[in-house]
Amino acid sequence: MLTDEYFNCKTSKKFTETIISRKINIEIKMKAKITFFIGLFVTLLGIIQLFISYSHIRFITISVGLFFIIFGWKIGWTKYKYFTILLGHIAVVIGTILTSYGLYQIHFIQRMPSIIELLDLPLFWGIFTIFGGNCMIKHSYCSCCIRMHEERNKLK
Repeated sequence: MLTDEYFNCKTSKKFTETIISRKINIEIKMKAKITFFIGLFVTLLGIIQLFISYSHIRFITISVGLFFIIFGWKIGWTKYKYFTILLGHIAVVIGTILTSYGLYQIHFIQRMPSIIELLDLPLFWGIFTIFGGNCMIKHSYCSCCIRMHEERNKLK
């Protein structure tokens, strides 16, 4: 059993400080956690859809997901604000094109789609991309979003 004397010794404190400092360093390495996990979700969804449909178009979904994994892990959206604004506007334009194409396709659906098929429709990806682009634009200039992001991720 561990006693109070064990916790008061210098080696134990040094060991504990080392563990705490390593934990903090690990947390700081990821720049934007939510972006990272969105990218992980998109990548996994693209891989599942690739194995279900065997369509080469799924590599676009996988590459976009991998981009957001790297963007959230290493780059972060607060450091390169103008790049984030540009990327947000591109996402909104692509999202509106996908949404209008998805609305056009609704009339041609023969049966009720399953959950995986629903996540595969251009209407879903269009709305998802519009909201993502809106978030990128807002987060690139809003000082409260940037401050909250830096506090949450312990960036300085």
